[in-house]
Amino acid sequence: MERWIMAYEEKFKRIGTYIIFSPLIVMTVIECLNAFGRKLYIPFPCALEAVESLLVTSVYFGVSIVALEGGHVNVTLMTRKFPVWVQHLFDTIANLLASLAFGYLMIGAWAEAIKAISILEMRIGVYRFPLWPFKTLYAVGMTFLVLQMVINTIKFIYLTAGRESYAGLKREVVEGELIMT
Repeated sequence: MERWIMAYEEKFKRIGTYIIFSPLIVMTVIECLNAFGRKLYIPFPCALEAVESLLVTSVYFGVSIVALEGGHVNVTLMTRKFPVWVQHLFDTIANLLASLAFGYLMIGAWAEAIKAISILEMRIGVYRFPLWPFKTLYAVGMTFLVLQMVINTIKFIYLTAGRESYAGLKREVVEGELIMT
């Protein structure tokens, strides 16, 4: 399982980066065209809808990458004084609770995506703008986030049990502070 986790994370990190920055580039181009168009009294059609929808893709795939890299905010008021295995136990519990909470949200996202696909949901305005692909991408992004939270839970279970490393995650204590690399 360890090799599977490492292979998955490597591929997702490589592919996920493109999934994140591609919509950002498209959003930048759309907003630049819209800004120039407004000065010429010809605004870019569906600019607001496109940027709103593309932002969902960047955010929810981006959150998965952040979870993969362990790049989250930690507030350690008293936990640094605990033994390393207790710190790992807290990380295990936190990742488990996060996977349950986001799993609940993922189920709702998939329900909305399936409903949107079944009716080919559109935003009606001057132009029709499809919403169903972006609701589907939101559900897929939530699925990747839940998968990463489950993987993080598995990693910390192994570290709590006393392993020095698991699937690329190593524990080191530097000057009394636990550092995960």
